[in-house]
Amino acid sequence: MAQLVRWESRRHDDRVATNADQSEIAAVRYGSCNLEAGTFDDRVAESLDDYEVSDPQPVPDWASRDAALDNATSDIGIEIRRRQQILGGGYPFHLTGNILQYRPSSTLVYEFCLAVSQSPSLNQGDYARLPVAFERLVRDVLVCFLGPGTNGVRTGWPPDGHEIRPPRFKDVSRQLHSATGATGEWWWSPDNNLPHDPDSRHVKDEGLDVVVWKGIADGRPGKLFVLGQCACGNDYQTKFYDISADFAKLKKWMKPLSFATPLRVFSTPRHIPNDAFFAEVNREAGLTFDRARIALLAVEAADYVTNQAREPYADLISIAISGFRVG
Repeated sequence: MAQLVRWESRRHDDRVATNADQSEIAAVRYGSCNLEAGTFDDRVAESLDDYEVSDPQPVPDWASRDAALDNATSDIGIEIRRRQQILGGGYPFHLTGNILQYRPSSTLVYEFCLAVSQSPSLNQGDYARLPVAFERLVRDVLVCFLGPGTNGVRTGWPPDGHEIRPPRFKDVSRQLHSATGATGEWWWSPDNNLPHDPDSRHVKDEGLDVVVWKGIADGRPGKLFVLGQCACGNDYQTKFYDISADFAKLKKWMKPLSFATPLRVFSTPRHIPNDAFFAEVNREAGLTFDRARIALLAVEAADYVTNQAREPYADLISIAISGFRVG
């Protein structure tokens, strides 16, 4: 029953997580902040009523508002301490009382994911660079996670100048077939009722943002394939089935897709705060990597991640967090 109750609190937990993110953003921007900074949007919208506790004795309105603010701030503190417990030394903040102090991480991966999750846009101007960079990060982290002999490519739409991702999905399939070895996998063979070379206006990536694979030295058919879907927006909960458990959207274009059933991975730069719901996401969307897991894996592969992208991450973070500087 405790598990069910915890699951039912997921909407409240998600709201508290957003408030905690806003406190972290303020700490990154100013070096430190009071946890109350995370309640700013709620105060502007006058939506702190949810945090009020009924009192049998009549109290002035100002007292109710103060109590609601105290409760909201307390919840942020609980969430911050929870993140600190998960990430340990990899958490780039230190909490003393109600003061949150920013301590830059060695990889800037946590800060980058935070910036992406709180960006005012993901598709306008420079903001459009953020989800593309997040997909590259997920690819790199998964390559490090699986270890030596692992390779990966970003397959998500749109193409970008950082690396060669063909604009047409047919050519993405051909690239994967060539890159993963001549064992017959990722063979382009659309269903009879489908176009042989669909225009990118109609078929972009079919939910496939990242492909990572690890072969075996015998060269025979059968590799471990990890297929990743990345969801950066606050609608991430609508993306769980962009890659379905039966891989139907991909198999209608490629036959065979792979000889061994691939592993689905779902990634988001957001922090999923409700453990029971996090377990459900793993069941529904595939092995799940949220901000905390990505940051932890980046710490384990710190040399690789730092050499690959630390300074570019600083530039990208500054897109969403004004005034951000390294050091």
